[in-house]
Amino acid sequence: MPIPVKIEAEEPRSAKERVYDTLLEWLIYGTILPGEKLNEMELAAYFNVSRTPVREALMLLAADGFVDVIPNRGSFASRLSMTDADAVYTAISAVQSDIARLACGRCREADRKELERMNEAYIRSFSGEISDILRADEQFHDAVAKLAGNPYLLQFLLKLQRHVYRFERILYQAGAADLELSARHHQELIDAIAAGDEAAAATSSSANWMGQYRDQRPILEQTILDNGWGA
Repeated sequence: MPIPVKIEAEEPRSAKERVYDTLLEWLIYGTILPGEKLNEMELAAYFNVSRTPVREALMLLAADGFVDVIPNRGSFASRLSMTDADAVYTAISAVQSDIARLACGRCREADRKELERMNEAYIRSFSGEISDILRADEQFHDAVAKLAGNPYLLQFLLKLQRHVYRFERILYQAGAADLELSARHHQELIDAIAAGDEAAAATSSSANWMGQYRDQRPILEQTILDNGWGA
């Protein structure tokens, strides 16, 4: 199992939280690929902890759907299925559309400028690593969700994003994602929210997620199949 070079500076967190957060990031951004085995002893050595917090973190990741724990075999990064992809894109499109509607009427001029700044940062990220693009996209959508003012929707969105970005990473890596179109959808969403146009905001949000997914779905399915990542 490939493990990146260890970074010494870390925030003060419990061992379990530190292991969980790092493994989750590796699983989302492709450091650990679908179906790959997670070696508890190797991970314990990397984090300089006992196997207990590693095992606890793996169980949490299993509960969240990112890891499969198979008796007598060990823990594996969960494989991907198009059924799950269809479900998670449908869910995030619906949630984001509701968030967009709620954000209408709450957008001040300073909020609009901040969203545009974040979309510009997203555009600049196109020349960086895939993880940079995904993080910039996540930050933009999180900002819209915070503007909506519903902490429960924001919490649900954060969970959905973790799953959808596993698929987004594959599309980006395959060169299938239309980043320029996504940035235009972002700007359309900003304009609609600033104008208080709920219908247009929901349409832009849905196009950004479900519209692009429908176009890219065949490539996603073939890439998962070609790499043996399927469930």
